[in-house]
Amino acid sequence: MKYVLIILFSTLSLVAMAQVATKGIVKDASTNEALIGANIFSKSNWKIGASTDLNGEFTITNLTKGDTLIVSYIGYKEKEVVFKGDEHLTIQLFPTVQSMAEVTITAEKMVAEEFTYKKVKRMDIYLNPSAKADPLLATNSLPSSTTLDESANISFRGSSPDETGVFFNNVPLYDAVRFSQLNGIGTFGIFNTAIVDEMLVFPGNPPLEYGNTTSGLIAIKTAEDIPEEKVRTATVSLASYGLLMSQKLNKKQAITVFSNYQPAAIIKAFNTEALNDIKDFNSVDLGLSYLNAINETTILKVFNYTLLEGYDFNYQTPTLTTTFEQRKKRNFTITNLRKKIGKSELSFNNNISFTKTQFNYADANIELNYFDGFASANYKYATTNLIFKTGAAFDYREQHFDGTFYIIDYAEGEGYPMASATNTTELIRPEVYGFLTYFINDKWTLGSGLRKNLPVDNQSNFLSSQLSTKYNLDINSSLTFAIGNYHRFDFPQNEKAILNESKQVSIDYSYESNQVNFTASAFGKESITDGITSEVAGIELFVKSKIVNKLTGQISYSLIDGISKQSDGQEYPNKYDLDYFVRGNLEWRINANWTANSTFSFRQGNFYQPLITSTFDSNLQVYRPEYSSLTDQSRLPDYGIIDMSISRMIPVNENLNIICFGSVNNILNKENIRTYRYNFDYTERSSSLFSQRTLYFGAIINF
Repeated sequence: MKYVLIILFSTLSLVAMAQVATKGIVKDASTNEALIGANIFSKSNWKIGASTDLNGEFTITNLTKGDTLIVSYIGYKEKEVVFKGDEHLTIQLFPTVQSMAEVTITAEKMVAEEFTYKKVKRMDIYLNPSAKADPLLATNSLPSSTTLDESANISFRGSSPDETGVFFNNVPLYDAVRFSQLNGIGTFGIFNTAIVDEMLVFPGNPPLEYGNTTSGLIAIKTAEDIPEEKVRTATVSLASYGLLMSQKLNKKQAITVFSNYQPAAIIKAFNTEALNDIKDFNSVDLGLSYLNAINETTILKVFNYTLLEGYDFNYQTPTLTTTFEQRKKRNFTITNLRKKIGKSELSFNNNISFTKTQFNYADANIELNYFDGFASANYKYATTNLIFKTGAAFDYREQHFDGTFYIIDYAEGEGYPMASATNTTELIRPEVYGFLTYFINDKWTLGSGLRKNLPVDNQSNFLSSQLSTKYNLDINSSLTFAIGNYHRFDFPQNEKAILNESKQVSIDYSYESNQVNFTASAFGKESITDGITSEVAGIELFVKSKIVNKLTGQISYSLIDGISKQSDGQEYPNKYDLDYFVRGNLEWRINANWTANSTFSFRQGNFYQPLITSTFDSNLQVYRPEYSSLTDQSRLPDYGIIDMSISRMIPVNENLNIICFGSVNNILNKENIRTYRYNFDYTERSSSLFSQRTLYFGAIINF
């Protein structure tokens, strides 16, 4: 393994600056955001040139006073800059101005976007070693994330992942993960990072312009611009091979097509010990995004996604050791239509989704089929001081279960009791809503929302409500306060939909300057689901700062006090009760094109119910375990992990650049315990571990 690392990163020693260098940065003239991969070339000698790195910066050598530089970037107007001998250049590019026959598209924004959220950029995802280039996993690095495993099922501020809403192009997506097990926990998200134009994260008090979420919210959107040139991106890594192509069909239409293939063989070969429990996995997906700027006021977006996947892993219980096999087929189609009428805007969103999943182990065979249908109609009115949005949404879900399964969880395998069942359940959720953002003055912003269900099938009535206010203390700092009462229905039990109700309050302080980014938050929440009440309260602290010239660091600390109560009044520790949850990151800009990252995470171990004793069941010929009560739980050992990555931007020419990356997850190979396993008579205990040290590397090629 050490020879692989030497080969991968030996070129570090070859990077040198032998000539007089001029540095600079290229930015978007309107947003002031850095442009990654912009090309800068001398007009008189194309061999003298460079491309901007991950921070929009570049270094170019052998320039002489009076040289003319040509600066270009896809979707932006080309610019010529006369070099006057400056040591540092700041170059601003303007988006391409289209002719009168073309259409300028104004991107849609959330009404609640002024309030507390985190915007995650595409390159933040690629360069986060713990994200594994996955948008959902990237959110686990945020201080508000309280995900207690290493999955893509995201928890925010001590809430269950079931309460986190995931929305893609304004529609809810359920089961937004790959390789999901029978318990719904999945390894990766289904989203291709290359198509993500914007990802907003609300860790609490989710805006009521979206529904069916009682905790955090992740809103992902695809791009809405017509590319001037073909965009082609290839991804090659140990476990993924992908290709994305985007181009305009004419002045009003564009299409993006992408596909990825994920095999297990190569990554298992490099990480034999770490992935020993995974027998095999594979997936192939195909996505198509169509954009049509019908005219200056109307835009149509259609997104279709198909996924086929398989996942086999070692499955072990006291009575059974076998291979657990799961297969999934999925397809969904999202349609968005938006039309501006003066200061008003009408939008229509629709989603049709089909999922078929099969689980097989020993004699158990379970098939789960889902059909999801969603439609919404929305009206938005916006002026300089006010944005108002209202609408209606209809969300329909159907679940069909057909399977043969073991009746007793501690008696699985040949000869043990089994049962069969077939049933279909429906969940219908029609709702209406209204949300208002009012800019009182330069200092104060007020937001308020209501969401009401239209009860069907004996559902309870509910009215969700929220109030938010933001105060800008000065140009660098702000204070946000939010309070709300939220509701969501889940699949019915005993012919009645389960209602989840959540009451939340939060206050967030934010300070941001060129040198320091600091946030402090306090929050509280009470939720009731199926007779169980969960109460959590906590604080979050986050600071990011430039330590030295090329080294930037950040660290966050979270504390949560949590308790759960059953309907009979019995109290026990909430699974998210944590005295500490610490995350951090160090980023070293080695030079203009090299970047090294290290992330770390430390927290208390999960709660579990210790084994008290076991008794032999002569009828089943098996031992029956007895565990401690919920009120007498213990903790697993503390969890800790350090990941490291290194990446390099390689500008080849004005049409080609390559981002090479390599990462080592859990570099210290710490044995973090997920749970305990027992032998047949429960006299011996072994540990089931979270991920061990794993090597991963690859390249993103833009051409």
